[in-house]
Amino acid sequence: MTNILRAAWVPDDDPHRDWEIAAQLAVDWIREECADQRANGVLVLNAFGAEQSVPALRRFTAQHAATTPRAGRNRADSGLGPVLAYVPTERTLDFAAGLARGSSLAVVEGSSSPLEGRARELGAVDLTRPDETPTPIESALTAAIGRLHFYSNNSFSVQFGKQRAQRILEDLRGEDLLDRELILGALVARGVSDRGVRNLDKLIESVVSGDSSRTHVS
Repeated sequence: MTNILRAAWVPDDDPHRDWEIAAQLAVDWIREECADQRANGVLVLNAFGAEQSVPALRRFTAQHAATTPRAGRNRADSGLGPVLAYVPTERTLDFAAGLARGSSLAVVEGSSSPLEGRARELGAVDLTRPDETPTPIESALTAAIGRLHFYSNNSFSVQFGKQRAQRILEDLRGEDLLDRELILGALVARGVSDRGVRNLDKLIESVVSGDSSRTHVS
């Protein structure tokens, strides 16, 4: 399990919500975290330049560091603190989560990388509904995710782990709990490798299609 202390997110669930509003919600939360921790914040982008079209982010970078996966940690200053990831890809979010270890993480969701699984696994506050308690993952699904995590050491590429994972997924399908995005997001939050997530995604697809005997994992 990642050791992010606190997490928050702005879900991409309202087509009428302006990106400036979404960014400002995340910026305000990160600023409070910075004040509480007496630390500087870091804005993580997929690429430099995106912040120029969003005033809230532009103002944030006037006082805090900004970086991208390509630029790396060196652009984030030495004293890492709370991290804001803006509409990140999977690669960018992984990088941001690494920077946020031991601190806080806020993410503005983009349509290309759904975040519900990660958010619910981390107990992230929905900044569009800050007074609501984060919805935990159902206990039966949480237990299954824990077992899948246990068998992920070899990225589900070894027959033993693959077979155990298929059995767990088939049981989830039988209980109508086979939620692909939720499962994969939760396992990413627990630190399963990109390769493991890809292989598990293939296993889920095979279970859904009923053709698990032909699944090839790498």
